[in-house]
Amino acid sequence: MDIWQRVTNRLGALPARRVTWGLVLTFSVWALLDIFVFQLSHGITQSSFDAMVRARVVVAKPDPRIIIVDIDEASLARMGKEFGRWPWPRDTLATVLEHIERQTPLAIAWDIVFSDADRLSPGGDAAFNEAAARSRHSHFPVVRLPQANDAASQLTREALPGLWLATEPGAVAPSTGGKVATVALIAPALPAVAGSRLGYNNGYVDPDGVLRRYRYLDPLADGHAIQSLPLSVLNAINPVAYRAYAIRPEAAMEPKNELIAWRHRADAYPRVPFADVFAQAEGGKPLAPVPAFAGKVVIIGATAPSLHDIHPTPLSAMQAGVDSMATVIDNALNQRHIRELPRWLQAALAIALCVGLALWVQFKSVASLAPALLALPAALLAVSYLSLNGFSWFIDLHLAAGLALLFLAVLRFWSTLRRAYWCTPLLRPPQALAIWTWERSDAWLEAPLDRLIDALERHAPGCRIVIQDTSIIWPNTLRWPELACCMALVGPHDALVAARAQLEPALKRLARRNSEIQLLDLPTNRKKLANVVVSSWSRLQNRDNNPD
Repeated sequence: MDIWQRVTNRLGALPARRVTWGLVLTFSVWALLDIFVFQLSHGITQSSFDAMVRARVVVAKPDPRIIIVDIDEASLARMGKEFGRWPWPRDTLATVLEHIERQTPLAIAWDIVFSDADRLSPGGDAAFNEAAARSRHSHFPVVRLPQANDAASQLTREALPGLWLATEPGAVAPSTGGKVATVALIAPALPAVAGSRLGYNNGYVDPDGVLRRYRYLDPLADGHAIQSLPLSVLNAINPVAYRAYAIRPEAAMEPKNELIAWRHRADAYPRVPFADVFAQAEGGKPLAPVPAFAGKVVIIGATAPSLHDIHPTPLSAMQAGVDSMATVIDNALNQRHIRELPRWLQAALAIALCVGLALWVQFKSVASLAPALLALPAALLAVSYLSLNGFSWFIDLHLAAGLALLFLAVLRFWSTLRRAYWCTPLLRPPQALAIWTWERSDAWLEAPLDRLIDALERHAPGCRIVIQDTSIIWPNTLRWPELACCMALVGPHDALVAARAQLEPALKRLARRNSEIQLLDLPTNRKKLANVVVSSWSRLQNRDNNPD
């Protein structure tokens, strides 16, 4: 016997309960380590999540109030003839701002960072600074730097009052010994912009570089927080909904990212070329009709690939940042939130599933779980998919589905080794062997065979089973079901007789009739044993023809 055969025999000889619950312990430890330490299944979750997002049936429609003034490639080409390459003098932006402002929009959200002064056109800066000072609806972005740099910064709330999240009246921030938090960011260079409504426009991507979540507010060390640009817009349009984000004493001080409820397409929001809006503002004729901006949330940003405001999302490998900004503003305005199950709950669900499978195997059989090998993981992933169709919770069952598939595969592999072990007779010449023949109404397939092995394991561990191979490979069926319905127990005569009282009740639940225990002559080899067993089966089945 080679080493591999010895290993498989030892594995097959292990008690079913020990193997099943040992696998539960192993997979439970793995689930905890995967969730809290290694996160090896995270990449699988991300790719399948993206596919689920693209395949949704129920998708929220874009808010009709949102419109994008798009600095696209065509606008760069048209305006470049007069103003040169981007960035253009800022009086062009001032012209568009005042034109939109006169129509009384709900909000004007700039997805353009004004972090540097324009030294080539100081007059343009002055014009835009004046327009920003007069604007009643503008919201400007800042770029948040890594939180680790906050202590080295000198920017406080007094410098940028419009950036801080307005706390709910009566709320008390956690005590920090009177220390005022500083924040590291790239601030606007123009005074009027710095004094306006502000919000950071960072998009925090996942480790694979894909934007799936958005951080609506960023807590600071003193218990307060700075707001994102979508929250600044929300405060202007729906202050009641905005107050739900106010920092409370019990709020966690770690930044939290929330899954983005994406629209059906990457370019779901209507766009108006910037060059057309500028032409209309200057009294010229746009190439295409320009819609009215009254009562709209106008987002001014760039989709031109040459300006590099592009990142991968579940919807597209090259989605424009302004489209993502429109989506998160839409979600904030309409309170569309997708919450995720806590990590500990994901681990608990995966562990509970393994425990449930182990209990099923204990009271049923491994074979009874054969249909679940693919159906169960598919059903769990279907639940995850359905939760993305209009629900406020994403029920992430990827870990549970993966563990269930692996758990069932390992269990079925071990079950194969177990049947091979118990269905290989031990022929030891010094021992007096005996056989005990039984017949079922139908074939001894995997499920009844597992129950028979359970009985032998408990009451007659020295005995083995002689049975026809009954493996069914779809779509074929058993070639000789008449032979597959017979089985014989083979073992030391004394052991088989001693275990008869314990085995018989279990066997009568599995089979319809049996012969008497028959003592075999010595010595007995496999061929002789096969002949004796077949003869015994024949005599057992001939009772139907010769009842006397």
